[in-house]
Order: sequence, then C-alpha cells, then structure tokens
Amino acid sequence: MTIFRFRQKAAQLVQFGKKQFNFQSFFSLLSPGLVQQILLFLLSMGAFGYITNGVLNLETRDLDLNIMLAIQKTHTPLLDIPMRIFSHLGGPIVLIGISVGLAVKFWLRRQRIELFGLLVAAGGGSLVNLLIKAGFNRVRPLLWVPLLHDHLNTSSYPSGHVTNALVIYGFCGYLLGRYFPRWRWLIYLGTLLLVLAIGWSRMYAGLHWPTDVLAGYATGFAWLNVSILSFQICKRREKMRREQV
Repeated sequence: MTIFRFRQKAAQLVQFGKKQFNFQSFFSLLSPGLVQQILLFLLSMGAFGYITNGVLNLETRDLDLNIMLAIQKTHTPLLDIPMRIFSHLGGPIVLIGISVGLAVKFWLRRQRIELFGLLVAAGGGSLVNLLIKAGFNRVRPLLWVPLLHDHLNTSSYPSGHVTNALVIYGFCGYLLGRYFPRWRWLIYLGTLLLVLAIGWSRMYAGLHWPTDVLAGYATGFAWLNVSILSFQICKRREKMRREQV
C-alpha cells in the first residue's frame, strides 16, 4: 500500500511538472524578474564556453599552475582543518542529506512547488555536471599529496563539488531569502561566502585546477538560474490561478 501511494504521488508530481512547462503559455508568464534569470543563465553559459575554450586550447595551463603553486604556499596544519570541513560541505553525502531532508519536509507540508524546484535544482544539477564531465577527461592536478582522497577517478573538469554546492546551497539561500526578506541580503552573502570557501578548499586540497572551479561556478550558476526560473514560473502560474478564481 505504501509503495502504491508513493507511485501515485510521484505520478502526480510528474503531471504537475508537465503542466508547469506548458510552452504555449510560457511567454505570458514572463516578467522582468524571469527575463533577468534567463539573461543570467545565458551569461553563465557564455562564461563556461569562454573558460572551456581556454582549457581546450591550453591557454590557461600556465595560469592554472602558477595559482596552484601559490596556493600550496598557504598550507598550514591549522588551515588544513577548515579546508577539509568546507570540502566535505560540498561533497555528495552532505548535499544529498540536505536535499533529501528538504524534500521530505516539502512533501509532508504539501509544498509542491518548493519540492518541484528542489528536484530540478538537485537532480538536474547533478545530471548536468555528470554529462559535462563525461565529455572531458582532464587529469587532476596532483601537484602534492591531496588533502582528501575522493573521486580521484573522475574527470577534473568541471568541479562537481562546486557545481552541486552552488546549485543546492544557492537554491536553499534563495528560498530562505523569500521566507525572510528582512535578512535576504545577509543570507545571500552567507551563501556566497560558503560556496566560495568550498571552491577554494578544492584547490587547496590539490584536487582541482582553478579553471575547474571557475567552470563549476559557471555551470552551477547557470543551472541555479534554471531552477529559480522554474520555481518562479510555477509560483506565477499559481498566483494567476488564484486571481482567476
């Protein structure tokens, strides 16, 4: 009975998603805020294309190496501790735990739009990163003994920790900013600093080149805007339905 109810709810969620993305009425839902998300997405993809072009043509090789060697000089036993923590905060165990916890919360509270937006963010972000990694076979720096030993068998480009952390923490920060508008910019700042710290920790750990991290930010920010756009369209449709009733 429980499995049947789960399948029923899952089917309802799929149908809900299809209804939200009715492209016939898409343009009627556009607002300045939605157009902004689209422009930010295009800007992010342009940045990713620019970085990728430099990496493929080996134009960033010297810059990557010089930055990594400069980072190595900052290594201290004391700094190793927070860098390990930040790196783990961008890891799959923590991010999956956060995503599952929020999904259960939204499910129980019947917040379908929040749940749908979270699934787009977490599921889509992970899929996009895996697909991009599959198209590259970049070797990790390994200029020194890595501070951590995780996912060394996957492509270094782009950083999955950075991509997924930016999408999930970014979407959570966006929702918190909506719920607590008075503290919005403080929440956004805290989210930004956390994501920047995660990116720095991956270079500090010796597991990613700087361009891997930058590409992770570009792809993550692009998909974050897709997730927010999806959420905003659903909210706008819901508001229009209520006004018509």
